Amino acid sequence: MSYVLGIDAGTTGIRAGIYSLEGKLVAQSYTEFPSYYPNPGWVEQNAEDWWKSVVKACNSAIKLANAQDEIFAVSVTNQRETIVPVSKTGNPLTRAIVWQDRRTVEEVRRIKSIMGEEIFKITGLKPDPYFSLPKVLWWMKNYPNVVEKTWKFMLVHDYIVYKLTGIAVTDFSNASRTMLMDLKKLKWSEKISETFGVDLDKFPEIRKSGEAIGELRSREIELNSKPIVAVGGGDQQCSAFAQGVVEEGKIKSTTGTGTFMIAPVEKMHGGELIYSAHVVPKIVAEVSIFTTGSLLEWVKRNFFLNESYDVLNAEAKASGVGARGLMVFPFFSGAGCPHWNPEARGVVYGLTLGHSRGDIARAVMESVAFEVKTNVEIMESLGIKVDELRLDGGAAKSQLWNQIFADVIKKPCLVSEDVEATARGAAMLACLSIGFSLRYVLDKFVPNFTTVSPSGIDYSEVYEKYKKIREILLKIKN
Repeated sequence: MSYVLGIDAGTTGIRAGIYSLEGKLVAQSYTEFPSYYPNPGWVEQNAEDWWKSVVKACNSAIKLANAQDEIFAVSVTNQRETIVPVSKTGNPLTRAIVWQDRRTVEEVRRIKSIMGEEIFKITGLKPDPYFSLPKVLWWMKNYPNVVEKTWKFMLVHDYIVYKLTGIAVTDFSNASRTMLMDLKKLKWSEKISETFGVDLDKFPEIRKSGEAIGELRSREIELNSKPIVAVGGGDQQCSAFAQGVVEEGKIKSTTGTGTFMIAPVEKMHGGELIYSAHVVPKIVAEVSIFTTGSLLEWVKRNFFLNESYDVLNAEAKASGVGARGLMVFPFFSGAGCPHWNPEARGVVYGLTLGHSRGDIARAVMESVAFEVKTNVEIMESLGIKVDELRLDGGAAKSQLWNQIFADVIKKPCLVSEDVEATARGAAMLACLSIGFSLRYVLDKFVPNFTTVSPSGIDYSEVYEKYKKIREILLKIKN
């Protein structure tokens, strides 16, 4: 047999998946790494931890598949926006600042005051601590000595590819999330670099996803073969690719740590959406909702300790539509699309002594569906076609949550049989690097779906109340 290896470097861990050239998952392994929270709103990770987890996950999957001699190509997909300064010797100079980090509010204000809407016109992105540019500006202001020693600022993909090959490259889909790439020209923006004094020589060369970089050089990955390493892509674009979302009308929604929606479009439509490069030659309209799956995990950790998600789902289902009057506003790390309010905070509204933990869990599920519905409405108002929603990520394992999505949005939801689709997308890019066509890869790798149709339950009244309270809460200054 011949295989490809997809490495998914997520927010909490590394998933390595080995796939046959027919698109069958043969073996996978997952290894977690820690995050650090040195101050409120700060989120950091050690790049060395990413690499140690890559080595452990890959070697475990290779052993499970007995594929030491049979892997032809490797590619990487990753949590986006997270960035780390790296020295000429390849060593991280400090911890990486993670996409969830909120420390750069002042840098975001500066970007807004200096460039205003021009930053959106160039990059397709709205100023927010989410993106990489504010993080770089924070280092420039607070740790100029680190910036001076920096050879390359590397995203997670870039660092792992560098460890695999010794070559520093990024790709269009990842570069488009830094707030430093011109989305129309598909190159680093000289206008932005000159405006903020950012040295573009400190950023990797941008290459096309699926392009071969060279052979695997790392001896820590236990392979006898010398597979090609391919340029990878951002996790959300890769999961969309793996679900066949490469044309207008199809939208994917991944709920893991956050919820991220991708809709292929022919042009930027404006509005409060953001736009990025896809891993295929298209741009995508994107939605980022920062705390969704992580919020349900918070509920489980605090209210369902040592109990399974099956128990949580059962109690949430028993709560019923509207969670008995309870609402959760999922802005625990600021409000993303379409609100773009980094200072917003989470709220549990309507709590009484009569409420239960199941009501809280149900309210979290409904709030995420309401935020997705809001963004679907915005897409449709801009002329973006929305025929269906393709669901993946850990939350797609919950039949209840899938049904809530379908009922709230009032559109069919297609649930992938491979809900951890991101590594699959990376494996598809690996296939492209060794000569397989895009059509072949889509035909062989896109999994089957189960359709969840709207049940007829009417959420209109609850949704309208949610919107009214949300409008008030988002105006409150912390």
